[in-house]
Amino acid sequence: MKKPSYVTRFLCLALALAWNQGAQASTVFWGSNFNDNLFDSSGNALDATYSFEIGAFTGGFTPTYQNVDQWQANWQVVDRAYDPDANGWNSTDQFFVGTVDFNTGGGSDSPDANPADVFTMGDTVYLWAFNSKNIVPSSEWALVTDGSPVGDLADDWIVPDPLDTGSSFNWQLTDANSSIIGGANGVQGPGTYSTTPGVFSLQTAVVPEPGSAFLLLAAAAAHLTRRTRRPTRMSLL
Repeated sequence: MKKPSYVTRFLCLALALAWNQGAQASTVFWGSNFNDNLFDSSGNALDATYSFEIGAFTGGFTPTYQNVDQWQANWQVVDRAYDPDANGWNSTDQFFVGTVDFNTGGGSDSPDANPADVFTMGDTVYLWAFNSKNIVPSSEWALVTDGSPVGDLADDWIVPDPLDTGSSFNWQLTDANSSIIGGANGVQGPGTYSTTPGVFSLQTAVVPEPGSAFLLLAAAAAHLTRRTRRPTRMSLL
């Protein structure tokens, strides 16, 4: 009689732990405006080949224009929007939208997230727009975030407290004000563009090949150094 009772208690405990791990902590609504201004580096409206992911990078990794080749290996997806409209990306009406729940274990319930990924409270959340994550000549990316809470219309883009159950957060493109590559809300960040739209909420840029970004920055620095040294030499004559 004792053995069945022990097994029953054990199963109940296991079920309770499993339920608690997957219990909803908070809900996030994210996306852009309807009929938004979303462009590629040439000023063309983003098409159905593009996807939009919100996520965070693994602890200790900071994305820069110089380490684009390491982004994918350190990226953790919270949620994803892509064509067709049922998956959150409507290229005809130019808007993307998503809803995702965090659980009390710090994970995301999105089918596009890795169930093993655990997000750290307070970490920065980014929006990554891309037509391919492969770094090839045709690839275009934008990686933007809400780098400053000043002037925000919605919530800060940070991973919420997993124990903050029942709360909801709003992460909207209109608040993006920091670009690692590409541009957001009228300001172009690092990247190569062939045009600058008069008004834009998001613009992707051509992805630099590994090492090329460093060489471009080094060349620019050398050029500036030569320009600053030239008047000094002339002043000695």
